Amino acid sequence: MANDNVCAAGQGPLSGIRALELAEIWAGPFCGCVLGDLGAEVIKVEAIQRIARGSIKPPPHASGYPDSDPGERPWNRSGAFNALSRNKLGITLDLTTPRGADVFRELVSVSDVVFTNYAFGVMDKFGLGWEELRRVKPDLIALFTPGYGNTGPYRTFRSMGMVIDAITGHTALRGYPDMDLSRNSLVHHPDAVAGATAVFAICLAIHNRIRTGRGQFIDLSQAESFMPHLGEVYLEHGLMGRPRSRRGNRHPAMAPHGAYRCAGDDQWVTISVSSDEEWRRMCATMQMPQLAHNPKFETLPARLRSQDELDEVISRWTRQMSRYHVANTLQEHGIAAGPVLDCGGDAYDDPHLQDRGYFQVVDHPDAGIHLMSGPIWKMANRCEVRHEPAPGLGEHNELALGDLLGLSHSALVELEATQVIGSVPLEGADMGGVRRAAQRGLRSAGD
Repeated sequence: MANDNVCAAGQGPLSGIRALELAEIWAGPFCGCVLGDLGAEVIKVEAIQRIARGSIKPPPHASGYPDSDPGERPWNRSGAFNALSRNKLGITLDLTTPRGADVFRELVSVSDVVFTNYAFGVMDKFGLGWEELRRVKPDLIALFTPGYGNTGPYRTFRSMGMVIDAITGHTALRGYPDMDLSRNSLVHHPDAVAGATAVFAICLAIHNRIRTGRGQFIDLSQAESFMPHLGEVYLEHGLMGRPRSRRGNRHPAMAPHGAYRCAGDDQWVTISVSSDEEWRRMCATMQMPQLAHNPKFETLPARLRSQDELDEVISRWTRQMSRYHVANTLQEHGIAAGPVLDCGGDAYDDPHLQDRGYFQVVDHPDAGIHLMSGPIWKMANRCEVRHEPAPGLGEHNELALGDLLGLSHSALVELEATQVIGSVPLEGADMGGVRRAAQRGLRSAGD
Protein backbone atom coordinates (compact mmCIF):
# COMPACT_ATOMS: atom_id res chain seq x y z
CA MET A 1 0.00 0.00 0.00
CA ALA A 2 1.37 3.40 -0.93
CA ASN A 3 2.27 5.76 1.88
CA ASP A 4 1.31 9.38 1.20
CA ASN A 5 3.66 10.56 3.94
CA VAL A 6 6.90 9.33 2.33
CA CYS A 7 9.66 11.92 2.01
CA ALA A 8 10.39 13.17 -1.46
CA ALA A 9 13.99 13.80 -2.49
CA GLY A 10 15.48 16.79 -0.70
CA GLN A 11 13.10 16.75 2.25
CA GLY A 12 14.19 16.39 5.85
CA PRO A 13 15.87 18.47 8.57
CA LEU A 14 19.17 18.60 6.65
CA SER A 15 17.67 19.20 3.21
CA GLY A 16 19.87 21.63 1.29
CA ILE A 17 23.07 20.30 2.89
CA ARG A 18 25.53 18.52 0.61
CA ALA A 19 28.10 16.23 2.24
CA LEU A 20 31.03 14.43 0.61
CA GLU A 21 31.81 11.04 2.13
CA LEU A 22 35.29 9.56 1.89
CA ALA A 23 34.80 6.59 4.15
CA GLU A 24 35.08 2.84 4.37
CA ILE A 25 33.87 -0.11 6.45
CA TRP A 26 31.47 1.15 9.16
CA ALA A 27 32.12 4.29 11.23
CA GLY A 28 32.32 6.75 8.33
CA PRO A 29 29.66 5.10 6.14
CA PHE A 30 27.25 4.95 9.10
CA CYS A 31 27.71 8.70 9.57
CA GLY A 32 26.77 9.24 5.92
CA CYS A 33 23.85 6.82 6.24
CA VAL A 34 22.29 8.84 9.08
CA LEU A 35 23.01 12.18 7.39
CA GLY A 36 21.13 10.84 4.37
CA ASP A 37 18.23 9.77 6.58
CA LEU A 38 18.11 13.37 7.83
CA GLY A 39 17.72 14.66 4.28
CA ALA A 40 21.28 15.66 3.40
CA GLU A 41 22.55 14.96 -0.10
CA VAL A 42 25.42 12.56 0.58
CA ILE A 43 27.88 11.90 -2.24
CA LYS A 44 30.08 8.88 -1.57
CA VAL A 45 33.48 9.21 -3.21
CA GLU A 46 35.31 5.98 -4.09
CA ALA A 47 37.98 4.91 -6.57
CA ILE A 48 38.11 2.07 -9.07
CA GLN A 49 41.72 1.51 -7.98
CA ARG A 50 40.83 0.80 -4.33
CA ILE A 51 37.34 -0.25 -3.25
CA ALA A 52 35.96 -1.40 0.08
CA ARG A 53 32.63 -2.90 -0.93
CA GLY A 54 33.32 -6.60 -1.29
CA SER A 55 35.86 -8.61 -3.21
CA ILE A 56 36.16 -8.30 -6.99
CA LYS A 57 36.68 -12.03 -7.43
CA PRO A 58 35.24 -13.75 -4.36
CA PRO A 59 35.27 -17.53 -4.16
CA PRO A 60 32.09 -19.28 -5.35
CA HIS A 61 29.25 -19.08 -2.82
CA ALA A 62 31.09 -16.48 -0.75
CA SER A 63 29.36 -15.09 2.30
CA GLY A 64 28.03 -11.56 2.46
CA TYR A 65 26.15 -11.69 -0.85
CA PRO A 66 22.46 -12.43 -1.53
CA ASP A 67 22.02 -16.21 -1.63
CA SER A 68 25.83 -16.43 -1.19
CA ASP A 69 26.12 -15.60 -4.89
CA PRO A 70 28.58 -12.83 -5.82
CA GLY A 71 26.93 -12.41 -9.23
CA GLU A 72 28.43 -10.57 -12.17
CA ARG A 73 29.14 -7.40 -10.16
CA PRO A 74 29.94 -8.55 -6.62
CA TRP A 75 31.15 -5.07 -5.71
CA ASN A 76 27.52 -3.93 -6.01
CA ARG A 77 26.04 -6.89 -4.11
CA SER A 78 27.83 -6.78 -0.76
CA GLY A 79 25.27 -6.87 2.03
CA ALA A 80 27.42 -4.95 4.50
CA PHE A 81 28.12 -2.17 2.03
CA ASN A 82 24.55 -1.86 0.81
CA ALA A 83 23.12 -1.77 4.34
CA LEU A 84 25.26 1.26 5.26
CA SER A 85 25.04 3.12 1.96
CA ARG A 86 21.34 3.82 1.64
CA ASN A 87 20.17 7.23 0.46
CA LYS A 88 23.53 8.18 -1.05
CA LEU A 89 24.85 9.13 -4.46
CA GLY A 90 27.99 7.31 -5.56
CA ILE A 91 30.89 8.58 -7.66
CA THR A 92 34.45 7.48 -8.34
CA LEU A 93 37.55 9.67 -8.36
CA ASP A 94 41.19 8.66 -8.18
CA LEU A 95 42.40 11.24 -5.66
CA THR A 96 46.02 10.15 -6.11
CA THR A 97 46.00 11.87 -9.53
CA PRO A 98 46.17 15.64 -9.97
CA ARG A 99 43.04 15.62 -12.13
CA GLY A 100 41.07 13.56 -9.64
CA ALA A 101 42.08 15.84 -6.78
CA ASP A 102 41.16 18.93 -8.84
CA VAL A 103 37.69 17.56 -9.58
CA PHE A 104 37.26 16.83 -5.89
CA ARG A 105 38.17 20.43 -5.09
CA GLU A 106 35.43 21.54 -7.48
CA LEU A 107 32.98 19.33 -5.59
CA VAL A 108 34.15 20.80 -2.29
CA SER A 109 33.49 24.31 -3.60
CA VAL A 110 29.77 23.48 -3.99
CA SER A 111 29.42 21.36 -0.84
CA ASP A 112 28.87 22.02 2.86
CA VAL A 113 30.52 19.07 4.59
CA VAL A 114 33.44 16.71 3.98
CA PHE A 115 33.83 13.76 6.33
CA THR A 116 36.25 10.85 6.37
CA ASN A 117 37.36 7.99 8.57
CA TYR A 118 40.61 7.46 6.69
CA ALA A 119 43.72 7.05 8.79
CA PHE A 120 45.58 10.14 9.95
CA GLY A 121 47.52 11.86 7.18
CA VAL A 122 45.80 10.21 4.22
CA MET A 123 43.90 13.34 3.17
CA ASP A 124 47.14 15.34 3.38
CA LYS A 125 48.84 12.80 1.10
CA PHE A 126 46.09 13.49 -1.42
CA GLY A 127 46.83 17.20 -1.06
CA LEU A 128 43.35 17.56 0.42
CA GLY A 129 44.02 18.22 4.10
CA TRP A 130 42.03 20.68 6.17
CA GLU A 131 44.09 23.75 5.21
CA GLU A 132 43.61 23.02 1.52
CA LEU A 133 39.90 22.28 1.91
CA ARG A 134 39.24 25.51 3.80
CA ARG A 135 41.14 27.43 1.12
CA VAL A 136 38.72 26.01 -1.44
CA LYS A 137 35.62 26.63 0.70
CA PRO A 138 36.21 28.95 3.69
CA ASP A 139 32.92 28.06 5.42
CA LEU A 140 33.34 24.31 4.90
CA ILE A 141 32.69 21.86 7.72
CA ALA A 142 35.22 19.00 7.71
CA LEU A 143 35.26 16.02 10.06
CA PHE A 144 38.30 13.73 10.17
CA THR A 145 37.83 10.73 12.44
CA PRO A 146 40.78 8.33 12.46
CA GLY A 147 40.86 5.73 15.21
CA TYR A 148 42.67 7.86 17.77
CA GLY A 149 42.18 11.40 16.53
CA ASN A 150 44.42 13.83 14.69
CA THR A 151 46.86 14.65 17.50
CA GLY A 152 48.78 12.68 20.11
CA PRO A 153 51.26 9.79 19.92
CA TYR A 154 48.66 7.28 18.66
CA ARG A 155 47.45 9.44 15.76
CA THR A 156 49.38 7.43 13.15
CA PHE A 157 48.19 4.03 14.42
CA ARG A 158 46.00 2.03 12.04
CA SER A 159 42.84 0.73 13.64
CA MET A 160 39.66 -1.29 13.21
CA GLY A 161 36.64 -1.53 15.47
CA MET A 162 37.89 -4.50 17.48
CA VAL A 163 41.23 -2.76 18.10
CA ILE A 164 39.45 0.33 19.40
CA ASP A 165 37.26 -1.92 21.55
CA ALA A 166 40.43 -3.29 23.15
CA ILE A 167 42.23 -0.01 23.78
CA THR A 168 39.18 1.56 25.44
CA GLY A 169 39.02 -1.28 27.99
CA HIS A 170 35.76 -2.74 26.70
CA THR A 171 37.30 -6.04 25.56
CA ALA A 172 38.61 -6.69 29.07
CA LEU A 173 35.06 -6.33 30.42
CA ARG A 174 33.34 -8.68 27.99
CA GLY A 175 32.88 -12.41 28.46
CA TYR A 176 32.55 -14.70 31.47
CA PRO A 177 34.80 -14.73 34.54
CA ASP A 178 36.04 -18.26 33.84
CA MET A 179 37.10 -17.44 30.24
CA ASP A 180 40.32 -15.80 29.15
CA LEU A 181 40.36 -13.00 26.59
CA SER A 182 41.40 -15.29 23.73
CA ARG A 183 37.82 -16.64 23.65
CA ASN A 184 36.18 -13.23 23.31
CA SER A 185 34.15 -12.60 20.19
CA LEU A 186 35.04 -9.67 17.94
CA VAL A 187 32.95 -6.60 18.66
CA HIS A 188 32.73 -3.47 16.50
CA HIS A 189 30.47 -1.40 18.75
CA PRO A 190 32.92 1.55 18.69
CA ASP A 191 32.36 1.89 14.93
CA ALA A 192 28.65 2.56 15.33
CA VAL A 193 29.27 4.91 18.25
CA ALA A 194 31.80 6.92 16.23
CA GLY A 195 29.40 7.19 13.29
CA ALA A 196 26.54 8.45 15.46
CA THR A 197 28.85 10.85 17.31
CA ALA A 198 30.12 12.20 13.99
CA VAL A 199 26.56 12.99 12.91
CA PHE A 200 25.98 14.87 16.17
CA ALA A 201 29.18 16.87 15.74
CA ILE A 202 28.40 17.74 12.12
CA CYS A 203 24.88 18.90 13.02
CA LEU A 204 26.33 21.14 15.75
CA ALA A 205 28.82 22.61 13.27
CA ILE A 206 26.02 23.28 10.77
CA HIS A 207 24.06 25.06 13.50
CA ASN A 208 27.13 27.08 14.42
CA ARG A 209 27.72 28.05 10.79
CA ILE A 210 24.15 29.30 10.49
CA ARG A 211 24.75 31.55 13.51
CA THR A 212 28.27 32.73 12.72
CA GLY A 213 28.92 32.05 9.04
CA ARG A 214 32.11 30.22 9.99
CA GLY A 215 33.27 26.78 8.92
CA GLN A 216 34.71 24.19 11.27
CA PHE A 217 37.30 21.44 11.49
CA ILE A 218 36.15 18.58 13.72
CA ASP A 219 38.85 16.31 15.14
CA LEU A 220 36.98 13.20 16.29
CA SER A 221 38.75 10.25 17.90
CA GLN A 222 36.75 7.06 17.44
CA ALA A 223 38.22 5.65 20.65
CA GLU A 224 37.41 8.73 22.70
CA SER A 225 33.85 8.87 21.36
CA PHE A 226 33.30 5.35 22.71
CA MET A 227 34.86 5.80 26.15
CA PRO A 228 31.89 7.75 27.63
CA HIS A 229 29.84 4.60 27.04
CA LEU A 230 32.02 3.06 29.75
CA GLY A 231 31.65 6.02 32.08
CA GLU A 232 30.42 4.10 35.12
CA VAL A 233 33.33 1.65 34.79
CA TYR A 234 35.91 4.44 34.89
CA LEU A 235 34.04 6.12 37.73
CA GLU A 236 34.01 2.86 39.66
CA HIS A 237 37.76 2.53 39.27
CA GLY A 238 38.27 6.09 40.46
CA LEU A 239 36.15 5.48 43.56
CA MET A 240 37.21 1.92 44.37
CA GLY A 241 40.79 1.96 43.12
CA ARG A 242 40.54 -1.28 41.15
CA PRO A 243 39.41 -2.26 37.63
CA ARG A 244 36.07 -3.97 37.22
CA SER A 245 36.20 -7.73 36.71
CA ARG A 246 34.19 -9.50 34.05
CA ARG A 247 30.68 -10.51 35.06
CA GLY A 248 29.22 -12.38 32.12
CA ASN A 249 25.45 -11.88 32.22
CA ARG A 250 25.29 -11.16 35.93
CA HIS A 251 24.76 -7.87 37.73
CA PRO A 252 25.94 -6.76 41.19
CA ALA A 253 22.54 -5.30 42.16
CA MET A 254 20.08 -7.57 40.32
CA ALA A 255 19.27 -11.25 40.66
CA PRO A 256 18.09 -13.14 38.76
CA HIS A 257 19.85 -11.46 35.85
CA GLY A 258 20.75 -13.48 32.78
CA ALA A 259 19.74 -15.47 29.72
CA TYR A 260 17.64 -18.60 30.23
CA ARG A 261 16.94 -21.46 27.83
CA CYS A 262 13.36 -21.86 26.60
CA ALA A 263 11.44 -24.54 24.70
CA GLY A 264 12.70 -25.12 21.17
CA ASP A 265 16.07 -25.36 19.51
CA ASP A 266 18.52 -22.83 20.97
CA GLN A 267 15.75 -20.50 22.17
CA TRP A 268 16.48 -18.07 25.00
CA VAL A 269 14.93 -15.29 27.05
CA THR A 270 16.60 -12.57 29.11
CA ILE A 271 15.29 -11.70 32.58
CA SER A 272 16.31 -8.90 34.98
CA VAL A 273 14.84 -8.57 38.47
CA SER A 274 15.74 -5.30 40.18
CA SER A 275 14.03 -5.56 43.60
CA ASP A 276 12.65 -7.97 46.18
CA GLU A 277 9.13 -6.85 45.25
CA GLU A 278 9.76 -7.79 41.62
CA TRP A 279 11.14 -11.14 42.78
CA ARG A 280 7.96 -11.86 44.74
CA ARG A 281 5.87 -11.01 41.67
CA MET A 282 8.03 -13.28 39.54
CA CYS A 283 7.60 -16.15 42.01
CA ALA A 284 3.83 -15.67 41.85
CA THR A 285 3.98 -15.59 38.03
CA MET A 286 5.98 -18.83 38.06
CA GLN A 287 3.34 -20.27 40.44
CA MET A 288 6.11 -20.93 42.93
CA PRO A 289 5.26 -18.52 45.80
CA GLN A 290 7.32 -20.61 48.22
CA LEU A 291 10.51 -19.42 46.48
CA ALA A 292 9.87 -15.88 47.69
CA HIS A 293 10.23 -17.08 51.29
CA ASN A 294 13.14 -19.45 50.75
CA PRO A 295 16.06 -18.09 52.81
CA LYS A 296 18.37 -18.67 49.83
CA PHE A 297 16.29 -16.38 47.61
CA GLU A 298 14.25 -14.10 49.86
CA THR A 299 16.53 -11.05 49.70
CA LEU A 300 18.87 -9.62 47.06
CA PRO A 301 22.05 -10.43 49.05
CA ALA A 302 20.82 -14.01 49.46
CA ARG A 303 20.03 -14.34 45.75
CA LEU A 304 23.40 -12.94 44.79
CA ARG A 305 25.09 -15.60 46.95
CA SER A 306 22.95 -18.38 45.43
CA GLN A 307 22.92 -17.39 41.76
CA ASP A 308 23.91 -20.77 40.34
CA GLU A 309 21.08 -22.53 42.15
CA LEU A 310 18.68 -19.67 41.37
CA ASP A 311 19.48 -19.83 37.64
CA GLU A 312 18.81 -23.56 37.61
CA VAL A 313 15.39 -23.08 39.24
CA ILE A 314 14.41 -20.42 36.72
CA SER A 315 15.74 -22.42 33.77
CA ARG A 316 13.55 -25.40 34.70
CA TRP A 317 10.55 -23.06 34.46
CA THR A 318 11.53 -21.25 31.23
CA ARG A 319 12.37 -24.51 29.41
CA GLN A 320 8.69 -25.42 29.40
CA MET A 321 7.59 -22.39 27.33
CA SER A 322 8.49 -20.38 24.26
CA ARG A 323 10.72 -17.34 24.67
CA TYR A 324 7.92 -14.98 23.64
CA HIS A 325 5.49 -16.54 26.13
CA VAL A 326 7.96 -16.18 28.98
CA ALA A 327 8.83 -12.60 28.06
CA ASN A 328 5.24 -11.49 27.57
CA THR A 329 4.07 -13.18 30.76
CA LEU A 330 6.76 -11.51 32.86
CA GLN A 331 6.25 -8.13 31.19
CA GLU A 332 2.54 -8.28 32.08
CA HIS A 333 3.65 -8.41 35.72
CA GLY A 334 6.11 -5.54 35.43
CA ILE A 335 9.29 -7.62 35.18
CA ALA A 336 11.95 -6.76 32.59
CA ALA A 337 12.25 -9.64 30.11
CA GLY A 338 12.77 -10.05 26.39
CA PRO A 339 13.23 -12.81 23.81
CA VAL A 340 16.74 -13.32 22.42
CA LEU A 341 16.50 -12.82 18.65
CA ASP A 342 19.05 -13.59 15.98
CA CYS A 343 19.91 -11.01 13.30
CA GLY A 344 18.07 -12.90 10.58
CA GLY A 345 14.60 -14.39 10.47
CA ASP A 346 13.95 -13.76 14.16
CA ALA A 347 14.27 -10.00 13.82
CA TYR A 348 12.47 -9.88 10.48
CA ASP A 349 9.53 -11.81 11.94
CA ASP A 350 9.37 -9.94 15.23
CA PRO A 351 5.82 -8.56 15.61
CA HIS A 352 6.96 -5.33 17.26
CA LEU A 353 9.46 -4.42 14.52
CA GLN A 354 6.90 -5.35 11.87
CA ASP A 355 4.20 -3.23 13.49
CA ARG A 356 6.55 -0.21 13.57
CA GLY A 357 7.57 -0.74 9.94
CA TYR A 358 11.27 -0.84 10.80
CA PHE A 359 12.25 -3.05 7.86
CA GLN A 360 11.59 -1.68 4.40
CA VAL A 361 11.47 -3.51 1.07
CA VAL A 362 14.41 -2.31 -1.03
CA ASP A 363 14.82 -3.13 -4.71
CA HIS A 364 18.51 -2.91 -5.60
CA PRO A 365 19.36 -3.27 -9.31
CA ASP A 366 22.24 -5.67 -8.61
CA ALA A 367 21.43 -7.14 -5.19
CA GLY A 368 17.71 -7.76 -5.77
CA ILE A 369 14.70 -7.23 -3.51
CA HIS A 370 15.28 -7.55 0.22
CA LEU A 371 14.06 -6.31 3.58
CA MET A 372 16.55 -3.75 4.84
CA SER A 373 16.87 -1.71 8.04
CA GLY A 374 15.03 1.56 7.98
CA PRO A 375 15.85 4.90 9.66
CA ILE A 376 16.38 4.74 13.41
CA TRP A 377 13.80 7.32 14.47
CA LYS A 378 10.33 8.60 13.65
CA MET A 379 9.41 12.29 13.73
CA ALA A 380 5.78 13.16 14.31
CA ASN A 381 5.91 16.29 12.14
CA ARG A 382 8.12 14.84 9.41
CA CYS A 383 7.45 12.56 6.51
CA GLU A 384 8.60 8.94 6.57
CA VAL A 385 12.17 8.41 5.38
CA ARG A 386 12.50 5.78 2.71
CA HIS A 387 15.48 3.43 2.39
CA GLU A 388 16.70 4.15 -1.14
CA PRO A 389 19.13 1.54 -2.55
CA ALA A 390 22.86 1.94 -2.16
CA PRO A 391 24.58 3.31 -5.27
CA GLY A 392 26.45 1.09 -7.66
CA LEU A 393 30.16 1.85 -8.09
CA GLY A 394 30.37 5.16 -9.96
CA GLU A 395 26.63 5.13 -10.61
CA HIS A 396 26.24 8.90 -10.33
CA ASN A 397 29.41 10.07 -12.06
CA GLU A 398 27.46 11.79 -14.82
CA LEU A 399 24.92 13.31 -12.43
CA ALA A 400 27.43 14.68 -9.92
CA LEU A 401 30.29 15.57 -12.24
CA GLY A 402 28.28 16.47 -15.32
CA ASP A 403 25.06 18.03 -14.08
CA LEU A 404 26.42 19.43 -10.82
CA LEU A 405 29.90 20.56 -11.88
CA GLY A 406 29.09 21.14 -15.54
CA LEU A 407 31.78 18.83 -16.95
CA SER A 408 31.12 18.07 -20.60
CA HIS A 409 30.47 14.63 -22.01
CA SER A 410 33.89 14.63 -23.66
CA ALA A 411 35.52 15.56 -20.34
CA LEU A 412 33.79 12.66 -18.62
CA VAL A 413 34.88 10.30 -21.40
CA GLU A 414 38.47 11.48 -20.96
CA LEU A 415 38.29 10.99 -17.18
CA GLU A 416 37.07 7.45 -17.70
CA ALA A 417 39.67 6.71 -20.37
CA THR A 418 42.44 7.81 -18.00
CA GLN A 419 40.85 5.77 -15.16
CA VAL A 420 40.21 8.80 -12.97
CA ILE A 421 36.57 7.69 -12.86
CA GLY A 422 34.77 4.49 -13.81
CA SER A 423 32.13 1.99 -12.76
CA VAL A 424 34.14 -1.24 -12.77
CA PRO A 425 36.99 -1.79 -10.29
CA LEU A 426 40.44 -2.45 -11.67
CA GLU A 427 42.11 -5.79 -11.12
CA GLY A 428 43.37 -6.07 -7.54
CA ALA A 429 41.28 -3.13 -6.33
CA ASP A 430 39.38 -4.94 -3.56
CA MET A 431 40.13 -4.71 0.17
CA GLY A 432 43.53 -6.27 -0.42
CA GLY A 433 44.28 -3.34 -2.69
CA VAL A 434 43.12 -0.94 -0.01
CA ARG A 435 45.44 -2.50 2.52
CA ARG A 436 48.38 -2.48 0.12
CA ALA A 437 47.71 1.18 -0.61
CA ALA A 438 47.65 1.86 3.11
CA GLN A 439 51.05 0.22 3.50
CA ARG A 440 52.35 2.56 0.81
CA GLY A 441 50.90 5.44 2.78
CA LEU A 442 48.33 6.33 0.11
CA ARG A 443 45.07 5.50 1.79
CA SER A 444 43.56 3.61 4.69
CA ALA A 445 40.33 3.33 6.57
CA GLY A 446 40.77 4.64 10.08
CA ASP A 447 37.77 2.55 11.04
